[in-house]
Amino acid sequence: MAMPRGRIRGFVRRPTPEQLTEIGAAEHLSLTPREAEQYAAVLDQTLASVDRLDELHAPATPLTFTDRDPGGPVSDAEDPYHAFVRRCHVKGAPDGPLAGLTVGVKDNLAVAGIPITNASRTLTYTPVTDAVVVTRLLEAGADIVGKTNLDDFSTSGTGESSWYGPARNAVDPARSSGGSSGGSGSAVRSGAVDLAIGVDEGGSARIPASFNGVVSIKPTQGLVPSHGLTYMDHTIDAVCPMARTVELTARMLDVMSGHSDRDPQWVRGKPEPTKAAAGLAGGVDGLRIGVVTEAVSGIGGAFIAEADRVRVSRNTQQSCDPASCEPGVLAGFESACTALRDAGATVSPVSIPLWTDGWAIATTLLLHLAWLTTQSDGAGYSHLGEVDVERTHAFGLVRRLEADSFPPFFKVWLLGGRYLHDNYFSTYFAKAANLRRALTAQIDEALSSFDLLVTPTTPQVAPVLLDRPAEDPELLTRGTTMVANTCVLNLSGHPALAVPSGVDPETAMPTSIQIIAPHWADALTFRAGAVVERAAGVTPGGAAEVAMAAARP
Repeated sequence: MAMPRGRIRGFVRRPTPEQLTEIGAAEHLSLTPREAEQYAAVLDQTLASVDRLDELHAPATPLTFTDRDPGGPVSDAEDPYHAFVRRCHVKGAPDGPLAGLTVGVKDNLAVAGIPITNASRTLTYTPVTDAVVVTRLLEAGADIVGKTNLDDFSTSGTGESSWYGPARNAVDPARSSGGSSGGSGSAVRSGAVDLAIGVDEGGSARIPASFNGVVSIKPTQGLVPSHGLTYMDHTIDAVCPMARTVELTARMLDVMSGHSDRDPQWVRGKPEPTKAAAGLAGGVDGLRIGVVTEAVSGIGGAFIAEADRVRVSRNTQQSCDPASCEPGVLAGFESACTALRDAGATVSPVSIPLWTDGWAIATTLLLHLAWLTTQSDGAGYSHLGEVDVERTHAFGLVRRLEADSFPPFFKVWLLGGRYLHDNYFSTYFAKAANLRRALTAQIDEALSSFDLLVTPTTPQVAPVLLDRPAEDPELLTRGTTMVANTCVLNLSGHPALAVPSGVDPETAMPTSIQIIAPHWADALTFRAGAVVERAAGVTPGGAAEVAMAAARP
């Protein structure tokens, strides 16, 4: 007969009256000595309920796929683009819609038995369960073959903050692979993997897709479970499929999407998995597509439609903030819009006034939200899914013992978030939350008149990487020049697909178009993406790319 454990005492130490006086002061309470003694006695009984949790154990999610080789770091010769933090192997199901395909998993998502580094020099943690999306890919027949490189704690758009060195662009290794999911982008583009998982909180999957000339979608917020992630905020985090083609990306989304009760995100209802791959041949004939004018203004270029010719003036005051769109990016965008029009869509301009303020709104929110998530030791508040207790413990150790090793953006969030909270009583968080709703409403209003919206994905092609050490201010400046059009959709939650739109003739680097749909209409973006992909002919190994490669110095 099993006997109860019968602990002699609980784990939680009881605070002394002196400790409560200090805690009270931190919470703006002025406890008298008598009050401190009274609350110490009350908490002695209250914390007995907390002690009880050490006797209760939630059931663990079992591992279905146990053929796992944790592998290890790879050499430069084996990984010339620095796409991986670690090579490993987890064998998936023998059959399924992704059977025989290989996947790289961004190294801030849980793969049981494989360490997570977050590309940081801080504590490495080894999970004991798989992220939901990892399980779904394995069930679909894919094999996990590596953990991909990223910006340190996913905090930049260039990859340059990675403790392991930046991932390098597979088109031109002297250039950035993007961030923060740069390793996933270069692994897909180089052919090291068939598929990869990116994570996107301001463009972190779409930026590497744009810079490397591959495909990724930031799904509707809540469509793809974010369980197993090193979180930033549950209303911002997005786990994203990445692949070389629209068709492969659609198949990957179909596998990854759908409700899970392990998911910390909260949505109204239980989303069904997409069927994006099945609708790829649907085309765009009869669709109304809106060009977001605030996203294409910049240094030259024109969007041209047969029915209404709309020039983007070189002298316009609206710009692709924080960086103007480059001519090659606009040329690729115009070509993609022409392809959509030629395929039967009506393409015309639409204004979203708050679009250019998206980064200001996102910055204000991230200062508060990332700071709040850190206060919960990485679990995030309003978490409705399965929480990894060991991960939370590990993050708590890092936060208290190794915070000086955090990357520069993380430090900005901690310092700025605390400052705004303490000195402005979170009023700027409240203002940003309301502006987020207003921006979302403006996008919804535009989508009431249009089936899809389009913008350039990034305003520039992949920049040249630094070839020297840099101090934090320079890294911070370089890390956000590409987020103007991507961060808006993290705020609004709309699906946004990044598809190659051409090749910049000056640099021979890929350009990309972003295709936006109403909430839950993710599959519709792929129909337009397939049209652009066929017209652009810039998929890896395609005729346009081969020609450009021959012309590259």
